[in-house]
Amino acid sequence: MSGEHLIVSRSGRFGADKPGGLGQNDRDRRGRTLVMAPSGDMDRSKMSKPIELVSSRLRLIALTPELAALQKIDRMAFFKALEVEPEPSWPPELFDVETMAAELEAHPDDAGWYSWVYVSPTMQRLLGCGGFKGAPNAEGQVEIGYSMLASYREQGLATEGVNTLTGWAYADDRVKNVIANTPADRDASHRVLEKAGFVQTGTFHDAEDDTDMIAWTYRPSQAAA
Repeated sequence: MSGEHLIVSRSGRFGADKPGGLGQNDRDRRGRTLVMAPSGDMDRSKMSKPIELVSSRLRLIALTPELAALQKIDRMAFFKALEVEPEPSWPPELFDVETMAAELEAHPDDAGWYSWVYVSPTMQRLLGCGGFKGAPNAEGQVEIGYSMLASYREQGLATEGVNTLTGWAYADDRVKNVIANTPADRDASHRVLEKAGFVQTGTFHDAEDDTDMIAWTYRPSQAAA
């Protein structure tokens, strides 16, 4: 299968694991709260802003538990809360909306260490998503991934998102290593990671999905100029 998307976890879906040098302080990393009105729409007067990053062509917005829940139960209200145009093809391939909502509900203080949505600031449209499998583990490791809508692949946007999120992660002193895992046949994903400074560190077989996988780790010296 072609296209720019990458499996974050070995369960086969972005955000699922079975149950930019833009520094953010620890309080920011804990996420901000969006209050949902009883009607299911968002009360903007009570809405505090989630974590956001800006790159040359993207706004990256970290999903909060409330946004993730809204994405699951009321897609139009989700678009409205993000102030973007409705996107009929949302969500991107491999993005598990239900699992992401459950993960953020279980770990509300870890907003930023799960899904981010990529927004075009010129079109006000969702282009894809990226993020992490969870907060840094005891070894300081986090796993990154992304999935772009088909219309926005092969434009360097996936690499831009990976670069921005990798920089954000390393701004946290707990993070020592950013890794990724991709199916062996995803050449487009491999190119994205190579351009973003990742190198292959090995291979393994995912018995659950019967898929050959490649393991990657970030090496800043390998990033494309």
